[in-house]
Amino acid sequence: MDTEHDVAVVGAGPAGIGVATELGRQGMSDVVVLERAERLGQSWRSRYDGLRLNTVRGLSGFPGHPIPRRAGRWPSRDDFVAYLEDAARRARLDIRFGLGVDRIDRVGDRWAVRTPAGSVTARFVVVATGHDRVPKMPDWPGRDSFTGELLHASRFRSTEPFAGRDVLVIGTGNTGTEIAARLADGCAARVRVSVRTPANIMPPTFLGVPATLLARINEAAPAWLVDRGGFLVQRLAWGDLSGYGMPRAPHGIATELEVRGLGATLDRGFVAALKARRLSLVPAVEAFDGPAVVVASGARITPEVVIAATGYHHGLEPLVGHLGVLAPSGKPAIRTGGAAAGAEDLYFNGFWLPLSGQLPAMRRTSRRVARAIAKQRRRSRGGA
Repeated sequence: MDTEHDVAVVGAGPAGIGVATELGRQGMSDVVVLERAERLGQSWRSRYDGLRLNTVRGLSGFPGHPIPRRAGRWPSRDDFVAYLEDAARRARLDIRFGLGVDRIDRVGDRWAVRTPAGSVTARFVVVATGHDRVPKMPDWPGRDSFTGELLHASRFRSTEPFAGRDVLVIGTGNTGTEIAARLADGCAARVRVSVRTPANIMPPTFLGVPATLLARINEAAPAWLVDRGGFLVQRLAWGDLSGYGMPRAPHGIATELEVRGLGATLDRGFVAALKARRLSLVPAVEAFDGPAVVVASGARITPEVVIAATGYHHGLEPLVGHLGVLAPSGKPAIRTGGAAAGAEDLYFNGFWLPLSGQLPAMRRTSRRVARAIAKQRRRSRGGA
């Protein structure tokens, strides 16, 4: 399979579907989408049962094609997957399933997108393989000696396998706190959460306004002002959580995003479970030793199950690491819609995380990338 196209989009998740749809709106018809899975939105399909978006419906869909109102303010996993399918169908996207991309190379004035089945040659390439692609499992000392069950949060589907068991959840991001709250809701016999750095835990809405909208409004504000506002909202919403083992975060929500690239945690029942003592907090995990987990205080605990909600890598190095377009962190050097520096006509979509979240960011960058590609295409035709 060796084919040629104007644009090749790598990935059929929301970032890939979004930019391909926008390219069509810009008059670009020769667009192919390459997807390693057998269905679009596979990473969303594999998320846990009952998951809902942390970004409000009105800011999470594609321009000109909103998520249906029946999905509610916070659409479910299944509603969002159905929305992606409908968007792809309406746009009549050319999606090639089962085609994982191994590497992208510059060949003359075009790009060669290499797959196990052959190469796709394109003038423009958009890498949209997903912000959360490769599960990150820290290499804790003694990890392989652990005699209990250790799994990454990406493998968590439902609470049923953990009924009546002693569970330790590592991490207080959105995934870790939501899993912990679900397990604490009368399912697991005991739930503990390991905290390395206190989190900024925000309510989904404040004074009736969705947190996503508040974040979007404040993205242009100075970081110090957003930090102070975020601390005030947390204090008004939860009071002082230090008595429950969760002191104030060392950085505010804007500074945390700048310093560590981490967004705020949106509460889905975690704080209520913490205050009701249905779950408890323990220090950061330092090592494993047979049946024991050693935490930073030196204490040894013996959970039956450890769920590591420790994040993801982008996994871009095999695809484009040789092109010099990645930052030392592995993130694209340019994430907000521009062409990659030093790699003309190569774009990235879905790797920018502003205050308002990934999906609202994809909505904006999909449009920017599509407009930039269409503009370059018009220029090349005009000069021909």
